[in-house]
Amino acid sequence: MAPALAPKEYPYTVVGVLEIFYEDGGVMKKWVGSGYLVKTAAHPERKDIVLTAAHNLVFLRRPGPLELHFTVYGDRDVYTIAARRDGTLRYAIPEGYDRFPGNPAFDYAVMILQEGAGGANAPLTLATVGETLRTPATIAGGLSAKVQEGDRKVYCSAVTAEKRRDTALYYPEDATAKGMSGGPVLVEERASTWTSIGVVTGTGIVDGELKGIAAPIFEETAESIDALIASSLAG
Repeated sequence: MAPALAPKEYPYTVVGVLEIFYEDGGVMKKWVGSGYLVKTAAHPERKDIVLTAAHNLVFLRRPGPLELHFTVYGDRDVYTIAARRDGTLRYAIPEGYDRFPGNPAFDYAVMILQEGAGGANAPLTLATVGETLRTPATIAGGLSAKVQEGDRKVYCSAVTAEKRRDTALYYPEDATAKGMSGGPVLVEERASTWTSIGVVTGTGIVDGELKGIAAPIFEETAESIDALIASSLAG
């Protein structure tokens, strides 16, 4: 099940390709990931809040020069991350990620764009999941190999997303490709009403099989995301 090109319509218009240029040993390198515009009850009017994977943004902690580009699907403009007056960048990673790096339960993060990403883009809402889940879903994001060729389109895969009490959100491993980390796990609640129930984080073992993994959005996760947004906007 190889990812297929997404149609140019909502909700794919709010999924973006994240490129971070950073210095490593005196050499400039590039990391490719994904992210998506979100809205919350506290900030329903904002269109500059991006939810992504925490492991995408750890590169922003590196010393030396760096540059961040975020391209929303179908939008010609390229956005960067906002900075405070003191030069610190407007992003936040859960403390749990630092305590348990690689744990998908904490592998989500928030960043604020330097300017709103196109007034026509309606950000996604977030939906919480319970201890168990089995539902049709769509995974979306950019592909590293394509981005390296200058192709910043968004790709998607239709899957059955599953969760049990003792697992992360998971789906077939071949539904994603490198670069889709940080993209949304989308579900259609009603006709043309889309929401996200998770953030793509990579792959992991479930019952001895390699699966695609996402950080599920629990009530506690949603509260944490709200706190990350508040922290990013403060100052």
